[in-house]
Amino acid sequence: MEPLLLTIYLDPPIYNMTRGDIFKKPFFRKLMENINMFPVYRKRDGYTEKDRNDGVFEFCIDKLKQGRVVTIYVEGEHKLVKRVRPVQKGLARIAFASYERQQNPDLQIIPAGCNYAYGDRTRDEAFVNIGAPIYLCDYWEHYQRDPNNALLKLCRDIEQALKKVCYHIEDPNDEVLADQMLIMFRSDHPQPIWPFTVYDGKRFEAEKAVLERLNAMPAEQKAGLREKTATYFNALQSASLDDDALRNPSWGNARWLFFLLPGALPALVGWLANLPISATANWVAAAKVKKVEFKITVIAGLGYLLGWIYYPLLWLIAILLWHAPTIAFVLLLPLLRWFGLVYYDIFTRWRAARKALTQPKREELLELRKRVFES
Repeated sequence: MEPLLLTIYLDPPIYNMTRGDIFKKPFFRKLMENINMFPVYRKRDGYTEKDRNDGVFEFCIDKLKQGRVVTIYVEGEHKLVKRVRPVQKGLARIAFASYERQQNPDLQIIPAGCNYAYGDRTRDEAFVNIGAPIYLCDYWEHYQRDPNNALLKLCRDIEQALKKVCYHIEDPNDEVLADQMLIMFRSDHPQPIWPFTVYDGKRFEAEKAVLERLNAMPAEQKAGLREKTATYFNALQSASLDDDALRNPSWGNARWLFFLLPGALPALVGWLANLPISATANWVAAAKVKKVEFKITVIAGLGYLLGWIYYPLLWLIAILLWHAPTIAFVLLLPLLRWFGLVYYDIFTRWRAARKALTQPKREELLELRKRVFES
């Protein structure tokens, strides 16, 4: 998802590095090259030919010389964990090789963090953060004296810069606890459904502060917090409730029915109209994608491509029929699908809150939740 997010919200043409095994078949190679993707060949994928990556390095250096933006995913792997992993040396080698040829004082590495609330589901939230640039000229003298040490220093500095723009949980054993604390924080600070895109880093900074407090917490205090949080979330699971629904009873207000009842039909029409696309994308992801990190990417990417075939085809059929109401209806279908997504968000939130309001153990659950924050 990172290339999609970065290329949507950043202005210049961006060239994204991706795993080389995708480029094996000519059709996919052509497709990937046409959307500015280029390969990196990793030993773990079965590649040992050094000259292949030499060609990739030359590609990057050439694009940088042209003033283009090259995106390199420096951890070298994909895992749904809220932690910055060690930075691979490939980026540093490309950067120094490019600077050696250009001697361009403006050549820079810009840390970018793409963070997800969950990462393995649709209708998720993403936080895209851009950090302060790291200029290669500041490392050049060091590199000339001691290349290996300069490479290591640059990698360490990149890693520290990424930790400022990414979620980072120091101890892998704290991942479940961290996710639970973030869920509770979001419930205490609910966000409106609209607007979908917010150009404000305050929400991310507040959530990152939650993780930093957890990282700094003494082991004994953390153990007590883990025990109380586990007790609370186990009780929620037994009651089939969500923390945000329990914490925000106003979401279950009966006044929402004035929107939900009249909106049900257009939302259903939008859902049915898009069903061939969504069903196909979900089927392909379930049947062909083994790693959970790539399922949402396939669903989003395939859904986008199919949409460019499906909706123009419907419009063409409507025009050939030359029936004004049919043409108007077909033209409205993408808008109805968008409305259906908003409707689904509101309806599921309302239904969960109504269930929480009628839960006999509601007060007991709220008391367990209160104890978590007393830790």
